[in-house]
Amino acid sequence: MSRRVPEFALVTGLLLGLSTLVSGVVLAGDVVGTSLLAALVSYPFVAYAVSRDDDPTTVMPPRAILAVGVCFGLALFVASLLDGPSPATALFGLFAGLLVLLPPAAYAVRFGADVNPLSPRTTVFAGVVAGLSLLVVGLLADAAAYGAASALLVSLSAAVYGTARGVRFDARTKRAAVAVGVLLGVAVVAVGVARSEPLGDWLAAATAVTLAPSVYYALTSAGFESGRRRTRR
Repeated sequence: MSRRVPEFALVTGLLLGLSTLVSGVVLAGDVVGTSLLAALVSYPFVAYAVSRDDDPTTVMPPRAILAVGVCFGLALFVASLLDGPSPATALFGLFAGLLVLLPPAAYAVRFGADVNPLSPRTTVFAGVVAGLSLLVVGLLADAAAYGAASALLVSLSAAVYGTARGVRFDARTKRAAVAVGVLLGVAVVAVGVARSEPLGDWLAAATAVTLAPSVYYALTSAGFESGRRRTRR
């Protein structure tokens, strides 16, 4: 009976997510918001199934799950542009697409999909550059909140992926990155104050710049890793 629990959780999550999506689209007509809610409902059940199954790849092949996640994310990005394409709506669509794409991508990485053509170090570098670019675009497009959130997701995901694939930074380098992030965050706010503009957008960008290295340091610290290994045992 216990061996059926992961499969039952998976089916339950998919049915709940699908029913949420269909009912929300039919009743409210909000494709993007309803899709995010459906993902929020179904993903915890899927995560439970993955964590409890000895070999989830027999039911959920990593490359197939990644392909579904990519299609889901692209669909949300395109749907967000239907209300009127603009840099702001594109950033919102990118943020929504990343929210639904990253969990399947993490699953694919964890179980060896191996579809990334870039080396781990190049991936980390590309993620940081992309994150900084999204911050700038968000500020220019008056959509700093979505730009900052997308930048945080992209840069942090790339850094964690690099760590999972063997890229290592010593503790001193990580602490220096945290300090640099704090200084850059203060500098971003200072620029907003100097320009006499509303600080909401600048605070969003500063938060992303400050959080990215801090969260990475927390996720890859020795205490966190050892605690996670003890939990697995």
